[in-house]
Amino acid sequence: LLYIAMDGVAPRAKLHNQRTKRFLQVKDTIEKTKQIERIKREILANGGLLPKDNHQKEQIKLFDENCITPGTPFMSKLSDCLLYYIYNRMNRNLAWQSIIVIFSNANEPGEGEHKIINFIRQQLTQLDYNKNIHHVLYGTDADLIILGLTLDECHITIIRNEFKPSQPRPCEICQQFGHDIITCKGITTKEKYDQQLNSIKTKYIFVDLSLLRDELYQSLEIDKQLLFKWDHKRFLNDWIFICILVGNDFLPNLSSCEIHEDIIKLLINIYKENVLKSNYYLTENGILNLTNVEIFLKDFSKMEEKIFKNRHEINQQKEQQQNLNQSIYNRIFSIDKFKHELVPKGAPLPPFKPKWAQKNSPTFDNNSTSIVIHANRTQDINSSTTSSSINILTNQSSNEMKQKLSNLSLITNRQIEDNTSDNDVRLWEDDWHKQYYTKKFGVDPKDIEKFSLQVAQEYAQGLRWIFQYYFQGVPSWDWYYPYHYAPFASDFFKIKILSYNFNKDSKPFKPLEQLISIIPSQCSKEYLPNEWYSLTIKKDSQIIDYYPLNFNTDLNGKRFESQRIALIPFVDEKRLHRVLKNYYSLLTIEEQKRNKFENSRLFIHSKHSYYNRLKKEFDTNNGQKTIYENLFNITKTIEIFGYIWRDSNDDKIISISKTVKAPISSYDNITNNQVICVQYCY
Repeated sequence: LLYIAMDGVAPRAKLHNQRTKRFLQVKDTIEKTKQIERIKREILANGGLLPKDNHQKEQIKLFDENCITPGTPFMSKLSDCLLYYIYNRMNRNLAWQSIIVIFSNANEPGEGEHKIINFIRQQLTQLDYNKNIHHVLYGTDADLIILGLTLDECHITIIRNEFKPSQPRPCEICQQFGHDIITCKGITTKEKYDQQLNSIKTKYIFVDLSLLRDELYQSLEIDKQLLFKWDHKRFLNDWIFICILVGNDFLPNLSSCEIHEDIIKLLINIYKENVLKSNYYLTENGILNLTNVEIFLKDFSKMEEKIFKNRHEINQQKEQQQNLNQSIYNRIFSIDKFKHELVPKGAPLPPFKPKWAQKNSPTFDNNSTSIVIHANRTQDINSSTTSSSINILTNQSSNEMKQKLSNLSLITNRQIEDNTSDNDVRLWEDDWHKQYYTKKFGVDPKDIEKFSLQVAQEYAQGLRWIFQYYFQGVPSWDWYYPYHYAPFASDFFKIKILSYNFNKDSKPFKPLEQLISIIPSQCSKEYLPNEWYSLTIKKDSQIIDYYPLNFNTDLNGKRFESQRIALIPFVDEKRLHRVLKNYYSLLTIEEQKRNKFENSRLFIHSKHSYYNRLKKEFDTNNGQKTIYENLFNITKTIEIFGYIWRDSNDDKIISISKTVKAPISSYDNITNNQVICVQYCY
């Protein structure tokens, strides 16, 4: 069996996360474009060279990642191409004729990885499920491993692309390697400037979840200390909850939870102490035990103030070291020093071609920067040490080292900005709790106690939602966390009395509804229907406030700009539907297809052992929806449960012996089709 799943409409809880990413991306792109144009003007004014205009005009249009969203023409075309690929492989490749293929496109609601996990979970519920089946999942989503661990007694291997950080990229101005746009001086050689990196082969990581489970069980080392029988499965579920608490795509993370600070290790230690002391678990049968979660968070909150103060001390030390690096840079490369030592007075500057910009040398020579790393690690450097460092550095190629230290200086400055730009809330001071709620939420000090409880209860409800989402599927399509910021661990009291029930009758957004909810107006014209696009730009639009051209961002104590919070409004679902109801009738036929929900499709070749039975059932029932228990038996080992039917209105279903038309002109049509396709759900 091969199951291919595209991302469909996500639950409402993730919508603001998607919206934030796209708004920040557009904001950064606009600012970066202005920066590039300014730097280009400066380079030309200083006599530098840039790539020829005719080369720039010949460049292919950059790929816009916003098109990878349900409801766009791109996703519709991608779905058609994948359907063609399945028909092509099953008709022309013998190996594919012995398997069954299930395909879920972007018009079926749900995130791709959750579609597959829910399919496996449904098969596990069958009494005669074959426990020897081994599932192999491939995907790039970070939570795929966590999702796999939620399936008990299931053999799963995860395949992921190996992550390789800091891969060299060409400068976006001169197309050369070894620097970024900030330090670009234009083309430094008359040779061909569009040199390419050697192709890097993709490597894959295989994760055996059975082995991972065993490692996690052993890592706790608690069994022998307990006075009761230890339940490994419940511990694993508790561990998953702790990972969710530290970070997820649905809630802003707690200010005291930073994964690079080994917070998971700290939380596990608190968990172990509580298990030994109180004999409890945090979860049960895929549901959070809020009483025990409250106890756990209360114990964690005792560490919260210490975490904030330790973090501040570490940041201060880093800033001192970074300032030291800047001081060394300034002393070595002062203008007065270089104008006499490097070039005779009045002489023109010689052409400079750094080693890392030469042909066949696209990357830095890291060996020459070791002294800088040493200086960065040093806590207390006296003047003699600094002088010694300067002598060592100036013995190297001065221009080359200047460039490298310039890059270091720029990185240093960015880190300092990241660490100090959010000083409005000083979490290391005694009134940190009051500061946070008055400045982040705008709450009157006298209302903080009541308001913080409200925020914590919404957050706890979010933790409940996420945990159920991972273990049981979507608990509610319309729930979401309504704040930009998280509470503190110390705010989680009385959450055990939560009585909020999720709306099980809620429905997902349709593809175009989600698209207009998350895409900024600056890049929506290409993807939205014309009349819908006008709602994002016209001043008299009833939802124009959802599409701010300028908005504030907040690092909120984080280190990197990618972690910023975009302070943009949340989308009111009822208000959006009220406005859009007058625009549905204006959709073209093609837009209506992009906006409708679809089911998965199941494919089977005429040579497959089950084909004749399937054909007979459809002939008998005239294509009506038919329920099969233990629907298939693939190679007598893999059983599939679900519902199949033939939809006569589905134009993607091609009858036997008919021709499958290619979606792209460069591909050929598939004649005499031998693959039957039916609608499928479970």
